Amino acid sequence: MKQIVRRVLAHTTRSFQCEICGTKYRTTKQAKKCESRRLEIKEFNRGDLVKNREPRICNVDKQYHFIGTIIGVLGPNLPDYEYESKWLGGKTDRLNGHVYQYEVLYVCPECNDSKTTLYYGPELKSVKLVEIHIKHKNR
Repeated sequence: MKQIVRRVLAHTTRSFQCEICGTKYRTTKQAKKCESRRLEIKEFNRGDLVKNREPRICNVDKQYHFIGTIIGVLGPNLPDYEYESKWLGGKTDRLNGHVYQYEVLYVCPECNDSKTTLYYGPELKSVKLVEIHIKHKNR
């Protein structure tokens, strides 16, 4: 845990930072509690091809799945409520951890616009080059 001391003319503030995610806390107890959370295994790296599990909706009101490329990995960070309740199923052994977010670049198959968006690991699945080749061959 990293201790941060900031002196201002009127007073001095002291905060404690989690070494894993960088979140600042007022007490060492809170920072140590954050540091004790489990760390999610990084599932994807930059350049990996991925597909979304749930369909997205385009501007033309059509649902679609995309194949995109990971262009950035953010984290580890603290997860939000939706991630813990929906993707981890609220299971206590999987909650309260540090997680990664993946920035994905893809082309919408409906409007052909290039887009980027953030996804958590369970929202994506890995795509093999063989699958893409077979898909294009069958068209």
